[in-house]
Amino acid sequence: MIESIIQFMRRDVTRGVVGTILLKVGSGALAFALFSLAARTMSPDGFGIFATWLSVAQIASVVGLVGQESLLVRFLNEYQVGNRPDLTKGVLLSSLKLSSVAMLVVIGAIAIAANVKGDWWLLILAVSAYTAVNAGVMLGSQVARSLVSILMGEGNREFFWRVGVVLFLLAIMFGHRQLDPAELFAVMTIAMSVGLVAQVVSIARALPDLRGTAAQSETSRWRSSALHFWIASVLEAANQYFDVILVYWMLDPATAGIYFAASRLANIFAMLSAALYSFGARRLPSLHFSKNLQEFERTLQLMAEVTALCVVSGLFLVWIGGPHLLNLFGPHFAAQHWVLIVLAIGTAFQAAGGPSAAILQLTGHERIYVPVVAANVALRLVGFLVLIPWLGVLGAAISATVSLALATIALNVLCRRRTGVDPSILVLLRFGGSKRGTYAVGGADAGD
Repeated sequence: MIESIIQFMRRDVTRGVVGTILLKVGSGALAFALFSLAARTMSPDGFGIFATWLSVAQIASVVGLVGQESLLVRFLNEYQVGNRPDLTKGVLLSSLKLSSVAMLVVIGAIAIAANVKGDWWLLILAVSAYTAVNAGVMLGSQVARSLVSILMGEGNREFFWRVGVVLFLLAIMFGHRQLDPAELFAVMTIAMSVGLVAQVVSIARALPDLRGTAAQSETSRWRSSALHFWIASVLEAANQYFDVILVYWMLDPATAGIYFAASRLANIFAMLSAALYSFGARRLPSLHFSKNLQEFERTLQLMAEVTALCVVSGLFLVWIGGPHLLNLFGPHFAAQHWVLIVLAIGTAFQAAGGPSAAILQLTGHERIYVPVVAANVALRLVGFLVLIPWLGVLGAAISATVSLALATIALNVLCRRRTGVDPSILVLLRFGGSKRGTYAVGGADAGD
């Protein structure tokens, strides 16, 4: 038994998956520390306002990128495998231009809306700056992950900058000073700017010398894919952050802060899904485009094994330690243990479904992915409008979990039908019961 575990951990794919998950766990722990310290250094309403504006900024960053971050994952891998530096240069230049212009428009819209709402000008400025830098890090992390390493991409996006912010919050807490949301946004923006500079430098070093290469374009392909990637990314961001905005609107800032804290803790499983996506987005596209189907199958099996282990242990942690984790945000948070459990069931179900969304998008089936995510958002919105007046914040959690579970099932069915791949942990039963050949991974046809 021990020898089997040792052999399992020695596999290169296992080390890659586990390393990516550990990076996500570390970043998740830092995010937990950041938000719990923020809750303790702010008033309940102040933390709710911070959580709501953070959710707005995250959605705005995705809107302003107009799908370019996902587009780069899709095409950089294809052009690298095909040895096309001209198209590599073309897609990079095109993405930078489009996202820069769109981000300026989005930031202007945020500033105007916040000013009309009557928010403090310093908070508006801080949120706008955070939105711009956050979008830059999101775009840079996708390029760095494809061209440099997962550590350079995801580490600078979610890990390293949070260390400085947590230290700052510890100093505020031990100094017994109450923090303003605008101050925290400013500190986060400065810390993320350092990571953005590191990403830019590493990408410049990793890229081949493209100065003498004439940029070529595939504008029609890029536009078609970018539109669907953009819609999907916006809907995914709405799935993660729009809940908090609705709770703030339908209830009050303090309750929005409570829901935000519970949803961040439940995101231990969403963090697992993100880790699998990060690893899969770096490894699976090159295997797909190089037609290495045996290694593609092996990678998916190892990802499913790690996922199953993490889902079981994560649910146990939430069930037993949930009240203690919530109490770190403040005594009034601990009473919402059932909200945390319900949210965790939904995100655990999503994690068990595997990287079906990534596989659909990276194999050219992004068009059928968008309607599923849109239906998820619509169903969740209806659930909020019906259940929140009846059950309060618990109704919001139930709505989120039901919609997420249904979307996960739909995506897995589509993934199996369109690509021949079962990305969920159920694939372990198939491998355990009988031997199979390699996947016949299907790409999108002209109709897709």
